[in-house]
Amino acid sequence: MSILFVNASQNPTGNTHQFGQRFLSGHDYQEVALSQYKVYQLGQDYPDDQFSVIYDQLLAADQIILGTPVYWHTISAYLKVLMERVSQMPVEKVKALAGKQVYLLVQGADPSDTIGPATKLVSRFCKVLGLDFVGAATPNKKFTKLQQKL
Repeated sequence: MSILFVNASQNPTGNTHQFGQRFLSGHDYQEVALSQYKVYQLGQDYPDDQFSVIYDQLLAADQIILGTPVYWHTISAYLKVLMERVSQMPVEKVKALAGKQVYLLVQGADPSDTIGPATKLVSRFCKVLGLDFVGAATPNKKFTKLQQKL
């Protein structure tokens, strides 16, 4: 199974990256740091948009690990934009992602107030798009249990 770790932090080698490395220890995986790509918001149409590069990586993966830091008590804007862009693709492209397993990693000094709403948002996103939401974890909560599902 191919694994893609989507690092939705502004810092491609920061705590979210390190959390992903720890979570995926012993597994072969690819990592994409969203901050290193130009992925514009809905309604913006620029020729240098790189969303299709990210989509191709999502399409190639069997398991998608979404890693986000906590910014203002929620997921990062990088992850939110990615989810919005995926959800607004043509139906046949959305259907091509169906059945992929999705995991959520929430990194922060105290992500306890964020894990619930973030889990609800990502699990709903997965349900609407036909993805298989496996679960969510923080560095200190549900980490080992979720890691065992890989």
